[in-house]
Amino acid sequence: MAKPALHFQRFEFKYYLPKNTANKLIPALLSHMSWDPYIKNSSYDFYQVNSLYFDSPNYGCFWDKESGLADRKKLRLRFYNQLSDSESPIFLEVKRKKDALVIKDRIPLELKDAANGVLDSKLSSLAKQNESNDFLKELIWFKKSNSLRPKLFVTYKRQALIGKLDKKFRVTFDYDVKTQLISSLVHPLNKLKEVYPEGVVLELKYNNILPFWFQEIIQKYQLQRLAYSKYCNSLRRVLPQLDDHNYSVI
Repeated sequence: MAKPALHFQRFEFKYYLPKNTANKLIPALLSHMSWDPYIKNSSYDFYQVNSLYFDSPNYGCFWDKESGLADRKKLRLRFYNQLSDSESPIFLEVKRKKDALVIKDRIPLELKDAANGVLDSKLSSLAKQNESNDFLKELIWFKKSNSLRPKLFVTYKRQALIGKLDKKFRVTFDYDVKTQLISSLVHPLNKLKEVYPEGVVLELKYNNILPFWFQEIIQKYQLQRLAYSKYCNSLRRVLPQLDDHNYSVI
């Protein structure tokens, strides 16, 4: 298995689609794209993405997004497929958003080091061992200064494609989004709630120029960009008091 990347910087745009539109779109994309290697080498046509989001006691990260703050960031633990899958490490990740530009940095952890009572001491130990690592300093400061704690688990299935000519051009389809309020990765997931069960979130990710052929697909299928946050919409699902009813995916 390829060594997982720990730094990403790219443009990202999102579109919300009905499932039947997504099913028509994939064959059109496969003329220019291939399935992601993780799917090619799997017996399934998707892989599971799981995130445990951190936030402050007053949900500052949520409100940063709601207020339309152009420069903002989130902290999350992320793993793929199942925790029992030894080939799928856990990552602690900071995702920064600067308008359409997304910058992500992350560090790999073991499950025992991701637990609430251990995480801070593990980060402190890593920082001492890597004194020149500015990202670790930023991560620790961001977590501590905002009193960030695990709040919300979000899980979904992802179908991913990569460009045949430009391997950094990616299109992903996320569906069956489910969520639950939890405070640790070992919390039982027995109260998962569906988030927009009839829809699919298409994410477009690229570094340089959007291919002309994809612009034609946007026009043909009348795709409309959407400022869609899985975290914020999932949080609304489980904390209705945060929902001002001003948001619609269509």
